[in-house]
Amino acid sequence: MLNKEQKQLQLFIFHKPEVVKSILERSGYKMSNKVTLDEITQKTYKAIFSDDKKFIDSLDNAIANDGENSFVMAAIGIGMSVASSVLGSIQAKKQRELQRQVTLAELENSKLLAEEQIRVQGETARTEILANSLAQYRAALQGESTERQKNVYVYLAVIGVVIMGMYGIVLTFKE
Repeated sequence: MLNKEQKQLQLFIFHKPEVVKSILERSGYKMSNKVTLDEITQKTYKAIFSDDKKFIDSLDNAIANDGENSFVMAAIGIGMSVASSVLGSIQAKKQRELQRQVTLAELENSKLLAEEQIRVQGETARTEILANSLAQYRAALQGESTERQKNVYVYLAVIGVVIMGMYGIVLTFKE
């Protein structure tokens, strides 16, 4: 599982991938033409585990400028640096830990994307229900309008017959 700092970092990557991509590119990391969250996550963790101070400082500043608590972000940087230095003694162990962190981060991305997909599907279903309700309301309104039109024609016909009858009576008594 990701610890608290890593979750915050992953949420920042998920919500601001364009910022992290920009920092990676400024720090000298090459990005593909069609960048994905997984690519950004992998390169971010590689930069952190390789103890790239320029990247870590830029990332900390970006997160702090977006309203995050700079103390927490400093703790993330310190935590990652400590983890990097502890794991630095054995290169293979460091690579396994990197892969574990990247995999966990990718799983977190997948979870966030799935949650977003569920939310969008819920909104789609809601919109479909509202559209069906609107169509049903429109059909009922149109039916009612047609019924009113028929009633108006009947009333007009009755009024016409009454007026013609009265006019006929007037003409009959007039002669």
